Amino acid sequence: MDAASLETVQAAVTAAAQGGGSEAGRQAWASLASLVRRAFGRGTAEQERPPLPLEPQDENQVRSLSALIYARALQDPAFAADFTEWCRQNEAALRPTHVTTNIVAGNARVTNLVQGQTVTWNTNP
Repeated sequence: MDAASLETVQAAVTAAAQGGGSEAGRQAWASLASLVRRAFGRGTAEQERPPLPLEPQDENQVRSLSALIYARALQDPAFAADFTEWCRQNEAALRPTHVTTNIVAGNARVTNLVQGQTVTWNTNP
């Protein structure tokens, strides 16, 4: 995991946010929230601070959290290493758990058809 790319960070954070349906997904999100709280000094009673965007069902908060993580990783190599380690430890929970299959059959006339994410070219019927 290279924390140098906002898209890469956003993909990992989004995958963790969407993984709440499984125990591994819930644990991944909880450990990410813990990492972020430590990095931003939350969880202490030192002073009142605005809340961190840690609501996994809120797409805006997930995007905001991704941006915070990315910015922090650029500024703090130790945090970047911690985030990279978090990604490594939670790799299985961050992988998509569903497969989408599109079937074009019968007399369909299709000039070009591309399915996103993982594209497999197969010329055999």
